[in-house]
Amino acid sequence: MKQLCWLMLVAALAVQNSSFAQEQLPPGHPAPQAQRDPEEDSVQPSPAVPPGTIQVRLVNESGEPVANTEVRLGVQFQKIAEGEKKTQKVAKTDAAGGAVFSGLTTGGDFSYRVSASNGPAEYASDPIQLKADTGVVSLLHVYPFTRRVEQAAVGAIVFVYVETRDDVFQFEVLARYGNRSTLSWVPDNATMRLPSDFKAFKAGESMDDVRFEEDPGRGARLRGTFSPGQHQASFRFQVPRHAEDSASFHFGLPPHVGEARFIAEAAPSMEIDVDGFEKPQTDVSQTGQRVLVTRRVAVRGEVSGLPGFTAQLSGIPTPGIGRWVAVAIATALAGLGVAAFRGKVGAETQADLHERDAERAKRVLLDEVVDLTRARRDDRVGPSTYESARRALVEALSRIVSQNPAPARKTKRAKSEKRAQKGARA
Repeated sequence: MKQLCWLMLVAALAVQNSSFAQEQLPPGHPAPQAQRDPEEDSVQPSPAVPPGTIQVRLVNESGEPVANTEVRLGVQFQKIAEGEKKTQKVAKTDAAGGAVFSGLTTGGDFSYRVSASNGPAEYASDPIQLKADTGVVSLLHVYPFTRRVEQAAVGAIVFVYVETRDDVFQFEVLARYGNRSTLSWVPDNATMRLPSDFKAFKAGESMDDVRFEEDPGRGARLRGTFSPGQHQASFRFQVPRHAEDSASFHFGLPPHVGEARFIAEAAPSMEIDVDGFEKPQTDVSQTGQRVLVTRRVAVRGEVSGLPGFTAQLSGIPTPGIGRWVAVAIATALAGLGVAAFRGKVGAETQADLHERDAERAKRVLLDEVVDLTRARRDDRVGPSTYESARRALVEALSRIVSQNPAPARKTKRAKSEKRAQKGARA
């Protein structure tokens, strides 16, 4: 039953993330009865609570008081001139599940957070800021927990987004989990396997303790308390990019993933192929970039969630070699110019560079600037590749022009020869 429940949960999450409008009921059809949801955690200002006071109500999954239990109040002070300071206060709940923290400082420089534990499971309120004229009531639930994901109605949708950059593939991963049971799931060994050469792992910020942490050499480990309700965790990482026009990436998935979506920023020449996934569809991102989107949804037999997958990118634009040859020529010319100035090469070599190689380098550089601009206009290269390549070309061209102003040097040399001839006649 719970296996079916988590698949239904994934379906509900998918509908929540879609843009389909709800159908209208036929005329005369009775309105559906609203379902009464259990009371949720809350932070509410209350005129019945004195200013500078936080009154805690700690309850279990049935809404009954949790007595004689430790409650913590995290205190954070933050001010630009003084930095950040964190302290903690502790109290125990009474027979009615209540605890009181009084004498607290009001104002925007201080924020507070109520938390409680049940074994490895952690529960916390939203951040609290106290106003000068009223106190706050914080309702916090403490649920029983399980380490076994199959005992909780937990399901997830995972989004994997990739952007092709100059020398790396930049990945962003978002996992949206939902829990429809009255048990919290505390993962023990839930890892999402990443490509073996991943690097630059960075976890995203989260409103609760649900998060991903780097599992060196393997991937990203899922941490935190998945209490009833919805949670999300994200992270980013990079994979080195080589000079090929195709690349392959293998991913493992954490438990109970009912839907996986793979999204790639893509130039017109690019295609993606993900084993077992639907045929990719073309879409446009919020930044106006063309993207390819594909997905796979778990079926009834996949009770433990989707397996891992391999994504293949092909038709990746590669910058032409000409612009990098041109940059190399410009760099060599700059070095030889310095050497000639110091007397390390002869005048004949320097003149040869000025008259032939400098002009050749300028022509190649200008041609590559034109070709790069056309490639960007036709969306054959991305914005980051365009900017870095254009910057390198312009800097190389600037070095050529500044260090090899051939016409000016010819004029100066002609004047010097005339002065020498006049001196000889004199």
